[in-house]
Amino acid sequence: MDRNSFKSRSIGAQLTAGVENIVYTCPNNYTSHIVLLFASNRAIGNKTLAIKWYDASTDIEYYLIGGYVISAYSFLKLDGSYLTLNAGDHICFIPEANSTIDATLTVEEFYDPTSRQ
Repeated sequence: MDRNSFKSRSIGAQLTAGVENIVYTCPNNYTSHIVLLFASNRAIGNKTLAIKWYDASTDIEYYLIGGYVISAYSFLKLDGSYLTLNAGDHICFIPEANSTIDATLTVEEFYDPTSRQ
């Protein structure tokens, strides 16, 4: 992989409360680095959020965050390092029922013809 040949993009989602929301899936023939993960509570009251990474190569889900409380009108920001995803891997947000949470991810996608689901 040539570190200089990548595309960077941000993905946003208004999450559906109380269910799993897949916000990003790494496409076939790519390896992705998640460089920013952001979740914002747009409502009154504290709300809990869980975030999972699905590893397609092992068919196993891993909790990155098991249950983080985001205060009213506040946010969760993860940056300063990155998580590598291969083709078919995804990031899933699970907001508490009756919550109003938005999610944003910024990823760098690198063309990698060996990365297939």
